[in-house]
Amino acid sequence: MPEDNIAEISFNNELIDKINSDDYIKAVTELGDTKEMVTSEDVMTRTLHKLVSKGTQIDSSFYDKLIQHKLLKPLDRSVIISNGINTDSLVAEAMTMMNRDKRFNYMFMKYGDLPLQLMRNVHLENQISLKITIIKQAMPRLFKHMIQTALLALYIGLKDGLKNKELIQLITASILHDISELHINPDLQNPEYKMSDEDWTQVYAHPIVSFLILREFPVYNTSISNIVLEHHEKLDGSGYPRGKLVDEISKAGQILAVADTISALLEKGCLCDEIEAKISMNQGQYNTKYLYTVISALKSTAHYEDTETKAYTLKRVDEKLGLVGKIIQEWHDIFHKLTEQQKNQLLIDTINKRIKYIQMQLIGSGLDTEQLDQIYILLGEETGEWLHDTNSISNEAIFQLSTTVKEAKRNWPEYNAPHKARSLGEYLSTWMSDTEQCINS
Repeated sequence: MPEDNIAEISFNNELIDKINSDDYIKAVTELGDTKEMVTSEDVMTRTLHKLVSKGTQIDSSFYDKLIQHKLLKPLDRSVIISNGINTDSLVAEAMTMMNRDKRFNYMFMKYGDLPLQLMRNVHLENQISLKITIIKQAMPRLFKHMIQTALLALYIGLKDGLKNKELIQLITASILHDISELHINPDLQNPEYKMSDEDWTQVYAHPIVSFLILREFPVYNTSISNIVLEHHEKLDGSGYPRGKLVDEISKAGQILAVADTISALLEKGCLCDEIEAKISMNQGQYNTKYLYTVISALKSTAHYEDTETKAYTLKRVDEKLGLVGKIIQEWHDIFHKLTEQQKNQLLIDTINKRIKYIQMQLIGSGLDTEQLDQIYILLGEETGEWLHDTNSISNEAIFQLSTTVKEAKRNWPEYNAPHKARSLGEYLSTWMSDTEQCINS
């Protein structure tokens, strides 16, 4: 989406309804059962009917009443919370994480109290404090991710020589980058949940929603809100929501993208070498300097990792590589059926470049999916470390293929419409459907 279009988006009724989802109103009112929360103004409906008077204590008993109406404003604009998350709370959480996780302890060892001093300058508006308090209570995994991402971003920023003002903006953006996840399907917080196309639409939109929420406050607009808007952009233009290229993404946006990605991998239990293997499959998407700033620190603390042996069998890894090879080959078969004019269409050209990129990264890692038998012969019985690394690389290749399909579906809404036999639409929609089915089976 072009930047100008995003800048023109306002808090219209549709966006207010999205923020005031039933799930969010439930989370707000339930918070009132454990925290003191009162209305700072009358809560009005869109037809200017007063639902709740100013100064009323809000709790879960108000839920049914509130969801029966379209509210004039986001509910969190009309309430004030006592004893919610504040800057001191964030500093305490960061300190606890640094003390418990020896990797962070090592990263910040030479900086003394500076990291926590910088974090003490993060400003939380009341409405934002309320949202973060809900996140900590209802989405503890997301709350941990926010703090961990902020620490990783701060470390990169310190190593890169950012000024204190820039570091404070970076920390603030890192803490708030996923604040809009309060307003999407809460099932997405469950790692076992199978996401629908509608869920993915919400995911692709969440940087925009976070940006719009923060833009309402002068203290976050525009430097901090713009960093948040960029945190899923990639240097090669394959990110979202605007598909920016390297020269268009701010330094802070590039740092946050790296911190967010590595934080997510750490939360999945990936060890340092697994992270490095996955990163090797993403050359050109992230700032290499920032990536290896973190990876170098993780390598220095690798002896702190839980190195419990994981069972990687040659049969299972071979199945994954076979799946990757099958999907790539099926794409090549389709591509060769197309006319030159069809091949030059933007969507087809984008997918083809992405498939070629994945294939070249595999070959660069010593994994040519067309030559697996020869690789196995050369390996002999020395497969232990190879299996470990190849499992990580094949998982990343599968993830990238899945992402390629999701991006294609996002940019081609007609993918599931009826298509003529042996047409470009049929070829493309069949490949996308078959790819998703293979990956999810």
